[in-house]
Amino acid sequence: MDRRQFLATLSATAAVGLAGCPGGSGGTDTPDETDAGDSGGSTTPTATPAEPPMTTATRSPADATDAPTATATNTPTPTATPTATDSPTPTATPTPSGPVETDLPRLQTDGKWIVDENGNEVVLRGVATAEPGYVQNTSPNATWMEALSMLVEEGTWYPGVVRIPVTIEGWQNLGSPSTYAATYLDDAVDLCAENDVYVMIDHHLVKEYASDETDRVMREFWSTIAPRYADRDHVVYELYNEPTTPAYWDDDEKAWSIWKETAQPWVDIVQENAPDTPLVIGSPRWTSVTHMAPEDPFEGDNLIYSGHIYPANGAPEEFDSTYGAPAEEVPVMITEFGWSEVGEASVDQGTTSGWGEGFREWVESYPSMGWQGWCFDPDWAPRLVDSEWNTKGGDPFAGHFMKRWLYERRNEHTPDELATEGAAYEGPSDETPPPVPTGLDAFEVSDEEYEVVWDASEDGETSTQFYRVYVNGTEEGMTSAETFIVTGTPGEDYDVTVTAVDAVGNESERSEPVSFSIGGELQVDAEVARAGSTPAIDASVGDSWSGVTAHELQHVVTGGVDGPKDLSGTWRGLWDDDALYLLVDVTDDATSTDSDAQYNDDSVEVFVDANNSGGDSYDGVNDFQFSFPRGGGSIQGQHPQDISAVEWAQTETDAGYRIEAAFPWSVFGVGGSADHAMGFDVHVNDDDDGDERDGKMAWYGEEDVAWNTPSALATVQLVE
Repeated sequence: MDRRQFLATLSATAAVGLAGCPGGSGGTDTPDETDAGDSGGSTTPTATPAEPPMTTATRSPADATDAPTATATNTPTPTATPTATDSPTPTATPTPSGPVETDLPRLQTDGKWIVDENGNEVVLRGVATAEPGYVQNTSPNATWMEALSMLVEEGTWYPGVVRIPVTIEGWQNLGSPSTYAATYLDDAVDLCAENDVYVMIDHHLVKEYASDETDRVMREFWSTIAPRYADRDHVVYELYNEPTTPAYWDDDEKAWSIWKETAQPWVDIVQENAPDTPLVIGSPRWTSVTHMAPEDPFEGDNLIYSGHIYPANGAPEEFDSTYGAPAEEVPVMITEFGWSEVGEASVDQGTTSGWGEGFREWVESYPSMGWQGWCFDPDWAPRLVDSEWNTKGGDPFAGHFMKRWLYERRNEHTPDELATEGAAYEGPSDETPPPVPTGLDAFEVSDEEYEVVWDASEDGETSTQFYRVYVNGTEEGMTSAETFIVTGTPGEDYDVTVTAVDAVGNESERSEPVSFSIGGELQVDAEVARAGSTPAIDASVGDSWSGVTAHELQHVVTGGVDGPKDLSGTWRGLWDDDALYLLVDVTDDATSTDSDAQYNDDSVEVFVDANNSGGDSYDGVNDFQFSFPRGGGSIQGQHPQDISAVEWAQTETDAGYRIEAAFPWSVFGVGGSADHAMGFDVHVNDDDDGDERDGKMAWYGEEDVAWNTPSALATVQLVE
C-alpha cells in the first residue's frame, strides 16, 4: 500500500473498519504526520491519485471517528529510541501450567519461504478475529471463545493460522499484558493447539511509532508476551500491526530507516525472549513499505515481512513492486486484506468479482506468499460474518470466497499435521432475496436535499445487509440504514426506488418509487452550450469550438506561479446527446513529465460531480477526478466507473500544450440533457525543474481541495 498511490477516495484515499475494523475517512492534499488511534485494522492506497492522499486506519467502533489524515506538515524528528538495555525487566510470566500440546511443527524461515522443522515449504493462510475483549464484551450471540471455536473447529473454515489482534486499549483496560493474556490469550492459544491451527498474536497498534509513549507500551507488551508463549510451537508473533507516521511519503529509504532504527530494539526483545518464534514485521505508512525489506532487512532470525492491501489500493496487479517483488527474496505475508461492497470505509469497498478474484490470482502468482483475511467478526469491517455469525458472501462480501479459498488450498504447502480433514466446503444455501422495501417517504431537508426513508426489509433466512438506492433509474448509492439523503438540482424532479440485499448477495426487486421536486434557486457559475457539430478529438481548435466561451484559470491554489508565461490557461466546454466535450489550453514555458504521480508534473486535472450532489467526500458513484498528463499516457485520478470510453488527445503548442477530451454520458451515469447541472472545475499542475510540482492553478476553486471535496466545485449547467 504505497500511500503515494492511494487515491483520495477515502474521502480514497484510508476507516470505520477501514481496512480493518468497523469503520474510513478522508484526507488532505499532502500527507500528515498524525496518528490513527490504537485499535482497528488497516488502510491502503488506491490506484494512482492525482493528489497526495488521505489515509484512514481501521479501528473498533469506539474510536471510529479518529481516522488519520495524510496532510503535509513538517516531518517530526523521530524520538530517540532507548537501547535494549533500557527495557524493563520482564515480569516472570511463564506459560500457563499444563498447556495443550499440538502436533504442529515449529516454523522457521529459509530464503523467501517459511519452512517446518523438516524443511518442507509452508504457506500460512487464514483469517483474523476481532480483538478478544471487544468480542467478549460487545459482540452479539457469542463469547470470545465461542467465536474462536466457530473458526478453528475441525471441518469449518480450515484456517492454517488465526490472527488475534491485541490492542493497547484492550490490555491496558485489564491493567497489564499478563492479565490480558490470562484472561483471553491462554485459552485461545490452547484451543488453536487442540485443533492443530497456528495462532498469530498481533500487537494491533495503528499509530505513530517514533515516540517515547509508543516505545514504552511496545517494551511492556513484548517483554511480557514474548516469553509467555516462547515454547509453544504453533505460535507466531506480529510485532506492530500498522506503524503510521513518520511516513516520509516521498522518501522510501528514509521511512524504512527511521522505522528500522526505532523498531529494532523491539525485535531484539522478542528475539531474546522467544528466539525460536517466527516474528512478522510491518512497516510505515500503514504497513506499505514492504519493498524495502530485502534491501535493508532487520537483524534477527525467522523474520517475516507483512503487507496490508485493500481495494482502495488499486487493482491487484499494481502490487507487484511493493509486495510481490520482495516476496521473491524474503518471506512475505499479507496479514490484512478484505472487501465489502458497502461499508463505512471507502478503502475496503470492493466486490468479489471486481477485486477479490483478481487479488487471489495475484497472491497465488507468488507461491511463497501467505495471507490472513479480515475480519471474522460481525462488527469489525470488512466483515466476513453477519450478526448471527453466518458467513457472508456473494459478490458484495468476502466471507464465502475466503472460506472456499482456505478449503481448496488446505493441503497445499501445509504441514501434514495441520487439520485438513472434515466436511467439504458448502456455499450459501439461501437463494431467496429479501422482501421488497416498502413505506418509502421523502422529507425536505434543505433547498437542495431530501431525506428518503423506508421500512426495514427483514430477511428470514440470512439477514438484510444493505439497500441500494436508485435515483431516476440510476444507482445513486448504498446504505445499511433505512434512510438516504438525495441531493439534487433546484427545479428538477426525482423518482427514488430502493432494493434490499442480503448477506449472500441476493437482491430484491425495486420498490415502488417516491417522487419529489427540489426547490430553491440554482446558482450557476458557467453554462456549457450544445455543440453545433461534434468536435474531432485531435487537440486542435476546430470549427466546433468557434465562438465558444473560454474560461480563464483564475486562482493559484498550490505553490507559486511567476506570471502568465510560467502558468496560465483556459477551458471551453460543449455537449451533445452523446458526451461532454472539453478543450483546455495551457501556457507553460517549461516541460516536465518525470514523476510517477502526475500531480507532480505538468498535467491537467478535471473534476466532475456528475449529479451535482456536492458532498463533503467522493461518493464512489459519480464523483470523478481525471488527470491528463502532458505528453500523453494513461488517465489517472479517481474513477468509480469504467473510463475506457473517454477519448482524449494532447498536443504541444507555441506557448505550452493543449488537451481535448470527450466524456460519454455513459461514464458519468447521468446528464446529457438541457438544464442538467454538474459540479465542475479545471486545475493545471506545473513542474518547472523536474522535481515536485512548483505551482497549481484552478479555474473556480480558491483552495486545492477539489480532489477530495466535491462541494468545493463550481456549478455548470448544460444549455441549448
